[in-house]
Amino acid sequence: MIRILKKYLYHLPKAIFWNTVTKFPHKKLVLIGVTGTDGKTTTCTLIQQTLQNSGLKVGIISTISTPGLHTTSPEPKTLMKLFSKFINQSCTHVVCEVTSHSLDQFRYWGCHFAVSVLTNISHEHLDYHQNMEKYMQAKSLLFTQSDAAILNRDCEYFNEFSKKINKPFLTYGTKIKSDIRAKNISITDKNLNFTVDKQLFVTDSNYHYQLYNILAALAVCRHLKIADKFLINTIKKFPNTAGRRQEVENNYSFRTIIDFAHTPNALLQTLTSLRSTTKGKLICIFGATGGRDKSKRPIMGQVVSKNSDIGIVTADDTRNENVVDINKQIISGFDKSSTYYDIPNRQDAFNLAVKLAKAGDTIIACGKGHETSILHGKTEYPWSESDAFKTAFRIKEQNV
Repeated sequence: MIRILKKYLYHLPKAIFWNTVTKFPHKKLVLIGVTGTDGKTTTCTLIQQTLQNSGLKVGIISTISTPGLHTTSPEPKTLMKLFSKFINQSCTHVVCEVTSHSLDQFRYWGCHFAVSVLTNISHEHLDYHQNMEKYMQAKSLLFTQSDAAILNRDCEYFNEFSKKINKPFLTYGTKIKSDIRAKNISITDKNLNFTVDKQLFVTDSNYHYQLYNILAALAVCRHLKIADKFLINTIKKFPNTAGRRQEVENNYSFRTIIDFAHTPNALLQTLTSLRSTTKGKLICIFGATGGRDKSKRPIMGQVVSKNSDIGIVTADDTRNENVVDINKQIISGFDKSSTYYDIPNRQDAFNLAVKLAKAGDTIIACGKGHETSILHGKTEYPWSESDAFKTAFRIKEQNV
């Protein structure tokens, strides 16, 4: 009841106020919305880069594109200022990463999207939305503000979610017949190749789940009448997205990678993709945030247990919780026969992973990605995943 009152007596009036004061700047822009549990940031970046390569001036509002913001979708005051800034920069289009929280709290109130896309839906934010039905309902609000809808046909919640869309929609996927379907899929240690309508697509980002990000971008571009060639050229060298599949160079014969994966589904997709290209052992460093959905913690543990050789459970943003308690809940999902370590200090976890790794292995650090701080209690401490790897490399060299 309190949350509902806050929605309508605080969030909605605030959105109306800032739209009115700034004179609805978004009305001068072509908005493209991207929502979903995982893949939003990468899909947004891919769409933006492709539209720019086609000659358009395009802004982007996403997790990594707006430094200093602690939310993916900003509050209305900041959002309207960003739209105004893009207009001053002569942008005609803006790609927006739209979260379920922002939709539930009217942050995009008044905004009209030319086209919106759903990347996928899986277990996440149930501490806020309470159940999957309410989570999907919040996500579906984006499509009530959109001219066109594009949905992932392979998403396990497709049938339930599509019933909430009150307009015709396009679909994309690989497994089930869809409007835009990838076929002849091939993954090597260097490339991901596939065809759509007999047109070949080749990218150096050889992760299976990248298919869906590319297909979502393709569907958006086709709706906007952007020729396929611009996307084909964009993905040849996949656009760099900080903290997403970001490799950290080292002098050893194993791979060290940073990724933002922090949901059960994201972990599953990341680990299964890496498994297919890893000759040796797959080592996963990960944790779970405090003060958030506790029900996903054992599920995350189960995913890492089944899809990596070594799991190292460590601290993420613990907030008001004890890392020992968080890790215990994660570990409850591990198979008894699994190899795992409970290392509360995150730097210590990196040190151990690098110490254990041998030639041909892959270490993937999940959860923090591009973030530059780690939150313990109410204090933000400086943090960098790449620096953590570099520190671990130095320690390994000293002990050789």
